[in-house]
Amino acid sequence: MNPKAIEKLIFALVGILLALFLFAWNPMGLSTSTSRWIIVGYIVLYAIYGLIIDIIKSKKRGKG
Repeated sequence: MNPKAIEKLIFALVGILLALFLFAWNPMGLSTSTSRWIIVGYIVLYAIYGLIIDIIKSKKRGKG
Protein backbone atom coordinates (compact mmCIF):
# COMPACT_ATOMS: atom_id res chain seq x y z
CA MET A 1 0.00 0.00 0.00
CA ASN A 2 1.24 3.45 -0.80
CA PRO A 3 1.42 6.19 1.87
CA LYS A 4 -1.60 8.05 0.43
CA ALA A 5 -3.81 4.97 0.79
CA ILE A 6 -2.60 4.37 4.35
CA GLU A 7 -3.29 8.03 5.18
CA LYS A 8 -6.85 7.79 3.81
CA LEU A 9 -7.43 4.55 5.72
CA ILE A 10 -6.29 6.15 8.98
CA PHE A 11 -8.48 9.20 8.27
CA ALA A 12 -11.52 6.99 7.69
CA LEU A 13 -10.90 4.96 10.86
CA VAL A 14 -10.47 8.08 12.99
CA GLY A 15 -13.62 9.58 11.47
CA ILE A 16 -15.65 6.45 12.19
CA LEU A 17 -14.34 6.25 15.76
CA LEU A 18 -15.09 9.96 16.27
CA ALA A 19 -18.64 9.46 15.00
CA LEU A 20 -19.22 6.43 17.23
CA PHE A 21 -17.71 8.23 20.21
CA LEU A 22 -19.89 11.31 19.78
CA PHE A 23 -23.16 9.60 18.82
CA ALA A 24 -23.10 6.49 20.99
CA TRP A 25 -21.39 7.54 24.18
CA ASN A 26 -21.96 11.32 23.99
CA PRO A 27 -19.52 12.18 26.82
CA MET A 28 -20.04 15.93 26.77
CA GLY A 29 -23.81 15.86 26.51
CA LEU A 30 -23.71 17.35 23.02
CA SER A 31 -26.80 17.55 20.91
CA THR A 32 -26.87 15.47 17.73
CA SER A 33 -26.49 18.56 15.54
CA THR A 34 -23.36 19.65 17.44
CA SER A 35 -21.85 16.20 16.93
CA ARG A 36 -22.58 16.45 13.22
CA TRP A 37 -20.88 19.85 13.01
CA ILE A 38 -17.79 18.45 14.76
CA ILE A 39 -17.59 15.61 12.22
CA VAL A 40 -18.12 18.03 9.31
CA GLY A 41 -15.39 20.25 10.74
CA TYR A 42 -13.06 17.26 10.98
CA ILE A 43 -13.67 16.41 7.31
CA VAL A 44 -13.15 20.05 6.23
CA LEU A 45 -9.88 20.28 8.19
CA TYR A 46 -8.66 17.06 6.58
CA ALA A 47 -9.53 18.42 3.12
CA ILE A 48 -7.60 21.64 3.84
CA TYR A 49 -4.67 19.59 5.14
CA GLY A 50 -4.66 17.47 1.97
CA LEU A 51 -4.77 20.59 -0.20
CA ILE A 52 -1.80 22.15 1.64
CA ILE A 53 0.20 18.91 1.31
CA ASP A 54 -0.56 18.77 -2.43
CA ILE A 55 0.54 22.41 -2.89
CA ILE A 56 3.81 21.75 -1.02
CA LYS A 57 4.50 18.61 -3.09
CA SER A 58 3.79 20.41 -6.37
CA LYS A 59 6.15 23.27 -5.39
CA LYS A 60 8.90 20.76 -4.57
CA ARG A 61 8.39 19.05 -7.94
CA GLY A 62 8.53 22.43 -9.69
CA LYS A 63 11.92 23.29 -8.12
CA GLY A 64 13.46 19.87 -8.88
